[in-house]
Amino acid sequence: MARTFIVSVGILALALVAAFMIPQAAVARGSSFTTPLFIGYRGGDDWEPDIASDGKGHVYVAWAHFGGVPGCDTCSNPAAMIQISEDGGRHWADPRPLNRNPRPVKAPFQVDLQVKVNEAGSVFVAYLDAKDTVFQRSDNFGATFTAPIAVNAGLKGETDKVGLAVQGDDIYVSFDIVHKFYVASSHDGGLSFVPTQMHADGEKHAFTLTSGGVVDSDGTVYFTWVSVHEHGKRMTPQDVFLTKSADGGRTWSTLFVETGLPEGPNCDAFSCGWDFLGPQMVVAVDAADRLYVAYNAGVAEQGPPTVWFRTSDDGGATWSERVPVHSDGTASYHVFPAIVAGDDGEVRVSWMDNRTGLFNTWYRSSTDGGASWSKDLRVSQFARGFAYKERSGYTFPYGDYYGIAWDGSHVHIAWGEGPDWIGPGNVWYAMGR
Repeated sequence: MARTFIVSVGILALALVAAFMIPQAAVARGSSFTTPLFIGYRGGDDWEPDIASDGKGHVYVAWAHFGGVPGCDTCSNPAAMIQISEDGGRHWADPRPLNRNPRPVKAPFQVDLQVKVNEAGSVFVAYLDAKDTVFQRSDNFGATFTAPIAVNAGLKGETDKVGLAVQGDDIYVSFDIVHKFYVASSHDGGLSFVPTQMHADGEKHAFTLTSGGVVDSDGTVYFTWVSVHEHGKRMTPQDVFLTKSADGGRTWSTLFVETGLPEGPNCDAFSCGWDFLGPQMVVAVDAADRLYVAYNAGVAEQGPPTVWFRTSDDGGATWSERVPVHSDGTASYHVFPAIVAGDDGEVRVSWMDNRTGLFNTWYRSSTDGGASWSKDLRVSQFARGFAYKERSGYTFPYGDYYGIAWDGSHVHIAWGEGPDWIGPGNVWYAMGR
C-alpha cells in the first residue's frame, strides 16, 4: 500500500524488537542462494518490489523509489522504477523510471508496482499513479515501455492496491476503490481495458484489498483478496478469498478460502501503516492447473501470524486443510508470503519471519504439491554499511509484499528491508542456484 511520511518512534521500535525476540533457532543458511545484492540505490529509499523472469536470461525488478530520482526532475515522489538483468540476475543495468511524466496532480506519487512477463517475453507493469491504476507494456525486453493507460477509466474515486495477471495478450489488473473492488480486463494486449466490479459477502462494510492473480492453462483467471471488516478501532474479522473468471473476465465467482480471521499484530512502535501485519493471501497455479495459496494469519486477535498453505485440485471448489509452510514451530511473526509454481507439483514459497530475534527472508520448495518440503532456507544475509542489518537479520520488512519468480531452472526473489515502516530501506535480490 501507499506509504506516507510520519515521525519515527525509535525507542518504542527497539522495545518491540525485544518483545519479538525468541531463543536463537538452528537455521539453515541460504547456501543454495547467491549473496543478496541491493537493487536501486544504496542509500535507498526503495520500497515494495515485485519480480519477473522470462526464462531466457531477462529478470525484471519493479518497485517504488522515494526521495527523488537522480536525473529526472519530472518524476514523481515516490516514482515507479525498474531494473533489468540480461544474464539471469548476475549483472544488472542501472535503475530507471518507468514513467517520467506522472499524472498532473499537486503531489504526484507512484507505488504498488507489479511486473509480469508472457510466453513471448513481453513485459507488463501495473501500479498506482496518483488516483489511477495504470498499465504499461514493453515488447523489447524493457528497453522502452508504452505510455501509461488508466485501467480504471470511467470509475470515480481513488484506486488502491494493484494485482496483475497475464497470458498472451490477455491482461487482468485488480484494484479497489474504498469499499468496492474490481478487475479490469484487456484482450488486445493492453490497448484498452474494461473494469468489472467483484462482489463478496459484507463488501459494503469492508475494505477489500488484492494481492495479485494468476491465469491457468485454459485461460481461467484467479485473483486473491482480503476483506477487512472494521468494527470501531478493531480490524476484524478478516476473510481471504479468490475471485474466478472462466470467460475472459466477463463474469466472476467468489471462492472463500477462510473467513473470520483475527486481526494482525499491532506494530505502532514501527510506525506501521494501516493493518500492515494483517492477513493477506497469494496464489499460484502449476502446469497441471493445481491451485496453491499461502496466507499469513494468527490464531488469536493480534497474535503471532503463521503462514498457512493450502491446495485445490478442482479450481478452488474445495481446499486441503491448512498447514504451516515453515518448519520452525516458534511463536515468531511469519508474514508476507510470496509464491510461484512450475511443472506439475512444483511450488515454491518465500516469507519473512523473526525467529532469530530479527526478521529474515526465507524459502522452501516442494515437488509433490506440498506433501513434502525442502528445509527452511534463509535467503537474506548480513551486509556491511546498512544500519538496519545485523548478523541475525534485519530490523523490519520494508513493504507489505515482495516478489518471487521461477524461470524454469532458477528461482529469483526480491524483497524489502529497513529500520521500520518509514525507512529509508532497500530492495534486495537473490537467485536460487
